[in-house]
Amino acid sequence: MINSSEVAVPSTQTSVYEAIFGRRMSKEFTDADVPREALERMFDAAIWAPNHRLTEPWRFFVLEKGSPARERIADLVWQYAYDNVASPNETIKEHVADNNRSRITDAPALVYAYSVPGPNEETTHENYASVCCAIHNMALAAVAEGLSLDWSTGTVTRPSKLAETLGAEDDWAMVGALFIGEPADEPVSMRSAAPNIVSWLK
Repeated sequence: MINSSEVAVPSTQTSVYEAIFGRRMSKEFTDADVPREALERMFDAAIWAPNHRLTEPWRFFVLEKGSPARERIADLVWQYAYDNVASPNETIKEHVADNNRSRITDAPALVYAYSVPGPNEETTHENYASVCCAIHNMALAAVAEGLSLDWSTGTVTRPSKLAETLGAEDDWAMVGALFIGEPADEPVSMRSAAPNIVSWLK
């Protein structure tokens, strides 16, 4: 176990607020590699997410670029995408499948995140929420590293044999695929102003 008072905090010029307001999920990355050390710092940030009961339910699988492991996942994703395209047009089916496969093979860094279940429904629900918080910690840390984290829960997370191929347990819950890299653009996002969704009660 790690004592919070003994953690070596990485030096950064990015404030918490700069990371929060600057965080974006970029869909396009440059060809720059993501240093393993940067990923390790992001995982260090992940494990300090809020976690009721200290169950530490997060499990991460890193698929190194160009590795046989990533190719196996890319093949599964291609087949799932192909089989689930609504259009009967063969060209469209292959185009969609190829695009999803490219997301897997081309990402500078790719991580799959799972949540371990608890002994009851309440704890399992809290565990999932904690893993979501852990991923958000990673996304904020990514900003400090000059990176962007794209959190996906779509096609790339749905092949039936994905968990088995990664080495995840059958009862673990998929929380998302995390595509990480140096953003090729600066996407702009919109939000409703906070006063529109906050009620102050007296």
